[in-house]
Amino acid sequence: MTGRVRSAKLASAAPARCGFGSVQSNRVRRALPASIRRSSWWLAWAITVVLATVVVMRLVWHDGLWLFLLCNIATPYLYLPAWLIAPCAAFARRWRLFAVASALAVFHFNWVLLPLLPRTPPATTGRTLRVASANLLVVNETPEALADELARFDADIYFLQELSGDWDEQLERLGFWRRYPFNRRINGEDAFGAAIASRIPVRDLEVFWSAELPQLRGVLRLDDRDVELVCIHLLPPRTLDYTAYYHKGAEALLDIVRRFGARSFIVAGDFNSTPDSDFAARMRDMSDDAWEAGGHGFGFTWPNGMFQFPPIRLDHVFVSHDLGVLGARVGDGAGSDHRPVIADVARRAAFAR
Repeated sequence: MTGRVRSAKLASAAPARCGFGSVQSNRVRRALPASIRRSSWWLAWAITVVLATVVVMRLVWHDGLWLFLLCNIATPYLYLPAWLIAPCAAFARRWRLFAVASALAVFHFNWVLLPLLPRTPPATTGRTLRVASANLLVVNETPEALADELARFDADIYFLQELSGDWDEQLERLGFWRRYPFNRRINGEDAFGAAIASRIPVRDLEVFWSAELPQLRGVLRLDDRDVELVCIHLLPPRTLDYTAYYHKGAEALLDIVRRFGARSFIVAGDFNSTPDSDFAARMRDMSDDAWEAGGHGFGFTWPNGMFQFPPIRLDHVFVSHDLGVLGARVGDGAGSDHRPVIADVARRAAFAR
């Protein structure tokens, strides 16, 4: 009798122990995901706060600090986490996080996606001018392929950067300079040679210096109006020292454009500036970005598959507001780390006399 009672007690105790163990395991299993979830929300908040700081700095100081200049270069990609954080925060009813992440997504949309919306081509009059800007790459190993590509563009005016002595000879052999006799060339072996070449008469072609780098300018007659031409190549802001010269060159170019006043102009080249730079924003106050006016898609031009970096747009064609952009596209840029930009522009009918 006593043995049965003892066995019964043991039998009744065994489930209790098993039950306690199961409860304890369940608690551990529930506690672990909860701690992970808390860490995830802390991480989401940390990412959101950092991105919000970058936005605030862009609004109040823009590229004033090198670190934030680099962040602005990465704008197409930098704010992508906000698009994930916002719906997750809404699902979890974390409304403060949702509000901040949503605001970041709105800024990202405005800066990156809104310029991609299609635009109606403006009404134009007179001759259509095809403009091509190309960074040749001073050490291009397949110059023949890129030279053939440039010829296929059939542009009226070429703005060329990184024109070396070898490139000059190559284009001479291919008859490029004969087809575009109105030209001025700077042969440089340090990646800062340049050329403006046109089949339409261009006068006053001259070299000018900006931030200790040679640049080119000239004047073209389009219909009954002069058009100022500027070929530019700014120093890339990849170090603090380079950044100082980049800012100096950008300010000098902005001053040139301001002095143009009501005159028509086309400024093209390798600006080493993305559309999200302070320089590009100030240029758009005085001109139109040909890609945003007539291109489709992101129009990335660098690094053209040559380096392991996310693609960005460094090459631009800016035109005065009286010139309308009928279309813009990017080329292949064979052998170069940049893709060329081609734009068709003409006088806006609204500005015709």
